[in-house]
Amino acid sequence: MTDTYDVIRSVLTTTFQIPDAEIGPERTLEQLELDSLALAEFALILQERLVVRVDEEHATRTTTLAQVTEHLDALRAQSVATQ
Repeated sequence: MTDTYDVIRSVLTTTFQIPDAEIGPERTLEQLELDSLALAEFALILQERLVVRVDEEHATRTTTLAQVTEHLDALRAQSVATQ
């Protein structure tokens, strides 16, 4: 996966104390037991670290980590293209 996925994985393990063994691309945010408050915090942390805004519809409880990564990679590529 991409460095974006590595950042996501790092946030989940350090901020949310999710064991690394429980994290995988096909896991949903719900399976990782992130409630609505945790989802908001997760989105804000990713925004700070990756300098892109995570749209709420791309970080719902049913979203997989692969989908979050794909969305953020697209936003980062778009950001680089417009600079």
